[in-house]
This record gives sequence, structure tokens and C-alpha cells, in this order.
Amino acid sequence: MIDRAVTPARVAIVVFIIVFAATLVRLYGAAMLGLGVDESYMVVMARHPSLSYFDHPPLTFWIVHVTAWLTGSEAGFVLRTPFIAMSVISTLLLYQLTARFYGAKAGVWAIAWFSISPFFLLSAGSWVVPDGPMMLFLLVAASLLAPLSDPMTRHISKMRWGFAGLAFGLALLSKYMAVLSGLGVLLFLLSDRTTRPLLRSSGLYIAVMIALLVFSPVIYWNAMNDWQSFGFQLSRSVTSAGFDLPVHLVNTGRMLLGQLAYLQPVILIVGLWLVVRFFRTGEKTVSGRYFLCLAIVPIIVFNVVALLSRNTLPHWPMAGYLFLFPLLGSWFAKLKSSSVVLAKRAFTASAALILIVVVLGGLHFKTGLLTRPLSSPPPRWDETIRAMDWFDAKDALITRGLLQNGEPTPLYTLNWIDGAKISYALNGLADVRVLGSDPRHFGLLPKLTPESKVLIAGLLPYDDWETRLNRVRASLAGSFCEITQHKPITINRGGSPYRALFLLSASSC
Repeated sequence: MIDRAVTPARVAIVVFIIVFAATLVRLYGAAMLGLGVDESYMVVMARHPSLSYFDHPPLTFWIVHVTAWLTGSEAGFVLRTPFIAMSVISTLLLYQLTARFYGAKAGVWAIAWFSISPFFLLSAGSWVVPDGPMMLFLLVAASLLAPLSDPMTRHISKMRWGFAGLAFGLALLSKYMAVLSGLGVLLFLLSDRTTRPLLRSSGLYIAVMIALLVFSPVIYWNAMNDWQSFGFQLSRSVTSAGFDLPVHLVNTGRMLLGQLAYLQPVILIVGLWLVVRFFRTGEKTVSGRYFLCLAIVPIIVFNVVALLSRNTLPHWPMAGYLFLFPLLGSWFAKLKSSSVVLAKRAFTASAALILIVVVLGGLHFKTGLLTRPLSSPPPRWDETIRAMDWFDAKDALITRGLLQNGEPTPLYTLNWIDGAKISYALNGLADVRVLGSDPRHFGLLPKLTPESKVLIAGLLPYDDWETRLNRVRASLAGSFCEITQHKPITINRGGSPYRALFLLSASSC
């Protein structure tokens, strides 16, 4: 960090080191880890351009589609590159936004902690998921609207409002939950009598109209598809199975632990303490109120929803935590000399821990390094199959003569997760559909034409294979007349057998 005189050259060097180091870590993760379930699903669905999709708005799918088209490759490292580039821009925007209000030292502290937060470093920082684009465009919108918190520049131009609306629309086109950040802006305008007149500003309504125009493909797609995407996302938030206090308390505890892991203890604890302190102290700056309003709506909404749901996900409030980093940077920048030493030690320890986890995790997911000496096959708790690419399936099916170039082979799976992993691995050589009750966007793809023979595949459990296969065969008996069981397909990790896929061929009745 910066200890001596804060000069532009010193700041530039430190910012470069932080961004460069984080980018190296992201590139390492992109090279070592296979595509996860959601990433594989994104890539597979991106092969089918659409105005929107069952689970998410379309922007991330469009980015993947264009990247694959430009490069001629669906390799995980290639497709993750644009998301890593977006994370670099987001880091610089976060620095600029923090430094604008609290100075360069605060900006450095903000991006330093941001860059070692596991969620923002890896998931939103490099993976093929909607969070990265959403975070980028939310930061763009927040930067454009930052003058609202300065009484001297509060009445910003209509053009600036328009660009903010465009950025917010692109954030919505990435992920629905960006709407909560928009509510945060409205909360800020409502929170003080000096800003309430801006609610009548024509610029605000121009921004809203532009955002809705950008988001309109999603609205149109939902209208044409029985509002399936909106309904699906709402159904994930609040359970429809009645209130069960123990279940919801367990979910809430899991939600809090997940946020602790995604942000690291220092970031979460200090960040939430700053929120509490803001409400308790009389020193309420306008800039602090701006960032707090942007932050608390997603954080409060999703943590309250956790009390009403059986299965919320801890990354949902992250768009709120994003805007606590400027406040975090300001607090660390104001520490006394004696406390700065402790803060630097905490940062160094946190960064070292993250580096160790990423390096060892990448090696283990690639090779099974950590558990290979313990047992063969690996212990059941060593579950990395979802973060591996199942390319062995493609090799096995080609070797057995079940896949060939030309017309894609029809292949069914029993759930969307297996469908995403297998379809990505087969790289267009099979036309994959899902037979289960939760097909996601697979269920909206064109129906397969009747074929005399189809393949059916999926991940086998660790044990009791025969019972599992008998259940599968029984469930398929009403749809197919003849079902033939093939030798399972072995998925290797680091050159050693790890898991297996069942493989059936079936004849249509």
C-alpha cells in the first residue's frame, strides 16, 4: 500500500501491480479449471442465439456466441478471456469511483480488497457467468451518476442521464437482480430533501426509458414464452412449500457462511460494521449515503429472502457488497499508523491464503494432486466432477462409432446439468435434449425429429450403479421400445479414472 507521499506515479505503480497480479491469478484459474456447470450451460445455449433465455437475460450468452464466432473456438480459456478483460475494467472503475470521493489511498485499498475477494476475483472476475458483465455496467452507471452526491454538480446533463440509463439497461440485460441497484439509486434520491426534486427531473425519466428500451428484448421474449424466465427466477427466491422454520434457519446460516467465504471475513465483517456505524453515528456524508443506498438494497433483500426460502444462493447479494468497497477503502485509508501495520498484515495473510487456495485448488481439480496419495479411487468427498470438462465422453463415443461428423447424433440426458456438461464436451457432434422435469432452456430448443435410435447418457453415482441403471431403464420404458446398455464411459482426472457416465442406446417405438 501507499505509506509515504501519495504521488500520481506511486499510485499508478501500485494500481498496476494490483491489477496485474489479480489478472495473473485469473488467467491461471482459467487455464487450470474446466468449465463449471453454469459455464458449460452458457456455452451450450449460446450456440442457439435468442432474444433471451429461460434462466437469464441474453447479454452473457451473446458475448459467448460472438467470442466463439470470432475465435473459432469454444475452449474454456478463450471464452473466459473477455470476462477477465471486463474484470480489469471493473477494477479501474472501482478505483476511480473511490478515489473521486475519498482520495487515491482509499482507491488503492478498495481495489486491493476487491481483488482478493474470492467472488470478485474468480466467479465475477473470470468465469463465463452473468455476474461479471452486470458488475461492470453497474459500476459504469454508478460512476456516471456519482455527481448526484455533490451539491455543486447535482443537476447533471440529460446526456449523462441517458448514458447512465444505457449502462443500467446493459446491467439488466446481464442479470435481473440489477434492478435492485436501480432501486438503490431511487432510495438515494428519496433519502434527502435536497435530492428529492431530482425525482421530477426529465433526465431521470430519459434514463429509465433508455434502460427499458435496452431491456425490451427480454420483455418481448418473456411475453412470447408465457413469462417463463421471470416466473422461474421468482420461484427460486421464495419457497412455495410452506414455512418451515428449521429449514429456513439452516438456509439462512448457509447463506451467511457462503457470503463469508465469497468475501473473506475481513471484508464482510468490516463492511457490515461500516453500515451499522453509518446509521449510528451523526457523521453522514452524502457520498457515504450514495454508496450505502446502492449497497443495502440487494444485501437486505436477499438475506431476508433467505429466511423465506429453502435454497437461496450466497452470491445473489454480491451486487450490493460491490458498493461497500469504496467505504471499506475510505476506512482503511484513514487508519492511524499503528493500525495500518495490522491492516497490512491482515491483507497480506488474506492474499496469501487466497493464492494458496487458488494454486493448490487448480492443481487438484486438474490432477487430483491432494487426494491421489490417500486412496484410489478418490474418497467420495473429493467431488470435482462438475468443474471438470468431460471430453473423455467425446473420445469414447467416437472410438465406439457412436458419434460421427455430419448430422449431429440425438442424445438425451436426465437433467440439465448432465446435459450442459455432455453437450459442451461433444462440441456439436450430438444434439442434446433433457428428459427430466427441469430441462431449463433445453426445453425450449426445437424438438428432435423422430429417430430410430438415440443415445441416453448421464453421470453415474459413486456406488449402486445397477440399481440406478434399473431405475433409469424403467423410467424410459414408456418412451422407448428397446433399450441397450453399453459399457460406462470413464472420465479421467490427471490420467487416472475418476468418475463414469452411463450410456444407453434406445429405439423409438
